[in-house]
Parts: sequence; structure tokens; C-alpha cells
Amino acid sequence: MENNISGPPLRGPKPGGTEPVAPISKARAAVLERLRSSAVPLTVDALAAETGQHPNTAREHLDALVAAGFATRTTAHRSGRGRPASLYAPAVPEQRPAGYAALAAALARHIASTSDDPAAAGDLAGRQWAHVLSGRAGAGTAGSAGSAGTGAAGTCRTVPGPARRRRTRLNVAASLRDAGFGIQGNADATDFTLTTCPIVAAARENPAVVCAVHLGLVKGLLEGSGVPEDGVELVPFAAPGICTLRLPSAAAT
Repeated sequence: MENNISGPPLRGPKPGGTEPVAPISKARAAVLERLRSSAVPLTVDALAAETGQHPNTAREHLDALVAAGFATRTTAHRSGRGRPASLYAPAVPEQRPAGYAALAAALARHIASTSDDPAAAGDLAGRQWAHVLSGRAGAGTAGSAGSAGTGAAGTCRTVPGPARRRRTRLNVAASLRDAGFGIQGNADATDFTLTTCPIVAAARENPAVVCAVHLGLVKGLLEGSGVPEDGVELVPFAAPGICTLRLPSAAAT
């Protein structure tokens, strides 16, 4: 797992949760609150209709929220001619307790100082986290067995088609967003970008542990989907403002 943590400007996503973020105007705060109250991502036109704003004004506010790390922008699946619409959602759907980031940092330090293989321990913790999020708490945690397109006994499973891959990728993105990440990308691209991280300070201190937890989380979310782990990669601190998550594309075979 490549690590590009060093070198100016500071690489990696912005803080999420209760870590410091840039202030925004009352008008943009109202737009953000509307995003957070919506059960689904919103288009510019939908947001403009609900708030009574001109679409250009709504787009300006939404793009500013994305740039500040408060919202994410993805591209809707094209269903006809013309450019597909942009979809906007809150980057951090809920605030976490003030001690959340401190607890994560303490646990990462403990794993880093006591485990013979901190990255493997982090991966396992991430998979267990995925099981909790998907309602599979107590499921097997023996690495990637059975999740890379083969059964536990090595029998071949049916390779999922593009529609199932697309659905799986969207489910992974939604789960990461629910976990407090800001994520951009669409179901047909290879790369997603993580624009905010709920525990970025802990990740900078112990990237071998925390980033392994996040990669294990993604792989755990793929378990049972038929989408193999081959090609799944997390590039921590890939560039200023982001980490990069690579998943098998919807068109992969």
C-alpha cells in the first residue's frame, strides 16, 4: 500500500466529523442542512426548486461546499442524451462525539506498539467494522477467503456482471459516506477520491494501521458481493486534499 504522506503541500483528505473545518456563510449552511435532511443525493435543479434559488446560485453554493469538504459531488448514471447530472450529498452525514478521533488515535497507537503485524491487524479490524455496518457481525474474519470470486473450498463463483458491479460500488461509496468519509466518483469510474476523513489526524500519525483499517473496511464491504478484491487499492495522501480508492470498475471482467 503506497504511502505519499510526506512533502508539502499537505497531502490527504480534509478532517471530518468534529475536527476543525472552514467556516461557511449562513446561506451555504442552509444549503448544507438541506443536503443533510435529504434521504438521497440532490441535483442542482432539485435543490434550487426546494430552496427557491436560481439554479446558478444553488450550483455556486453546492460547488463551494464541495471545495470546502462539506459536500461531495458524484455523476448520475447516464440514461439518455446530454451530460449526466451532478449529484450532491453531505460529506459527513452526522457529527461524532468529541472523543471519537482521540479514541481512534489511541487504538491505532496501541495496535502499532503491540502487534507483530500492525497492517494485518488493521485490515482485520476494518473487515470486522464492515461486518458490523452490513449487519454481519460475527462473520468469519479469516482474511479474504471466499471474497475474491471463489468459495472457501476454491470453487469458482459466477463473475458478477456490470450492473451488479455498479450496484456494489455504489453500496461501498454509500457505506463510506455513512462512516464519515467525503467521497467523490461515479459507479462506472475506476477511482473514487476521499475528500474528508473522520480520523485523518490518527491516519497521519499511524498510517500503516489506520489506512489498513480503511482498506479492510472496503474489502469487508465487498465480501459476499462476488466482486473480487483483486485490484482494490487505497493510496493514502495521494495528493493535496485527497486519498484515492481504486475499485474494480463496473465494466471489468
